Amino acid sequence: MWLEILLISIFILINGFFAASEIAVVVIRKGRIKQLMEEGRKNAAILNRLKETPDRFLATIQIGVTMAGALASAIGGAAAVRVIKPVLQAVPVPIISVSSEAISIGIIVVLITYFSLIFGELIPKSIALSNPEGVGLFIASIIDKFSKLAGVFVSILTASTNLLLKLFGKKVFTERSFITEEEVKMLIEEGGESGVFEPEEKEMLHNVFEFGDTEVSESMVPRTEIISIPEDALVKDALNLVSEKGYSRYPVIKETVDNIIGILYVKDILIGMSEKEVSAKTPIKDFIRDAYYIPASKMVTVLLDEMQKNKFHIAIVLDEHGGTAGLITLEDIMEEIVGGLQDEFEIMEAEQEVEVLDERTFIVSGSTGIDEVNELAGVDLTSKEFNTIGGFLFGLFGHLPKTGEQLRYHDLRFLILEMEGKKIEKIKITKL
Repeated sequence: MWLEILLISIFILINGFFAASEIAVVVIRKGRIKQLMEEGRKNAAILNRLKETPDRFLATIQIGVTMAGALASAIGGAAAVRVIKPVLQAVPVPIISVSSEAISIGIIVVLITYFSLIFGELIPKSIALSNPEGVGLFIASIIDKFSKLAGVFVSILTASTNLLLKLFGKKVFTERSFITEEEVKMLIEEGGESGVFEPEEKEMLHNVFEFGDTEVSESMVPRTEIISIPEDALVKDALNLVSEKGYSRYPVIKETVDNIIGILYVKDILIGMSEKEVSAKTPIKDFIRDAYYIPASKMVTVLLDEMQKNKFHIAIVLDEHGGTAGLITLEDIMEEIVGGLQDEFEIMEAEQEVEVLDERTFIVSGSTGIDEVNELAGVDLTSKEFNTIGGFLFGLFGHLPKTGEQLRYHDLRFLILEMEGKKIEKIKITKL
């Protein structure tokens, strides 16, 4: 009896070995295996081969599990008939003595099933899940040799499985070599919750996915905020504009912003001045570069690729009628991923863009982004048409508002504090 118990225990542990092997190879990432191979880890190449041939690997595992289970059951059944059956036959209860063989086999089946689940499945799989790399490297060589030893059976099982899959109209099994965008986003969220990613890193990773779905119209500087320079301006005018606004590139217009004829790069003027070829009265016409025009519907990813290939940093965005809708710079595109990139001039302006009066009252610039207002006030304003709070309110009013005009939207009251022409300049927001 003790020999049978020993043999059954060995086969249960063998079952556990194959169960752990299956989990380890399935769970470990291909990228991690490649790293292990580059590090020269023993058995990493074999582990990679197992990962690359999942149909053959799973057939090998199934043969091992089936053999271990069958042998454990056979030995257990024989032991039941030889040891337990005589004991039950001696019981002075007719129904037990008559059914002694069936009962003895049933007892063995229950015991083997219990210990197989614990020591042949749950514990080994838990170990493999917690350390797939270590288990994978340990079992790789053994599984590979067993696969070759049972090569004929493995080939028959693999071929039979693939044939049946084809008959049912299914593709031959190959491990999925990709994960979906939603799965990656879920991993990022889990990483943020567990502290793997800082909040800023998590936001940046999410921005990368949104970046691929962003149109130029969502990232551009609208035409009402374009700082331009007339074509007949002089160098001194350009330098004054730089001193006032702080930008390094300006659209050059002919009469109106709808007629942008080129781009002025301030560095071209500075180079000319350093070579003493330029004076304050030199016309800027000598420095105008060609403008790059794009439709508002162009995807930001496509524009970024064009900027890299054609070596330009600013593009003029046209609307469907050929008028100027806005402009977009390389900096605007990068901000979609990494957030705001501000120079010293923009930082000074940003500090004046939002004023917190108390926890329920704020004064913001009309150019403040809707997302920023949401974060500031703890609300959830959404708009498909507008990116700024000024544009959002313009849509709510339905007309050009006047200074002092106000409206209520959900739990917020918006008061127009200042207008600049047709642009909403300052707004007071009160949480009700």
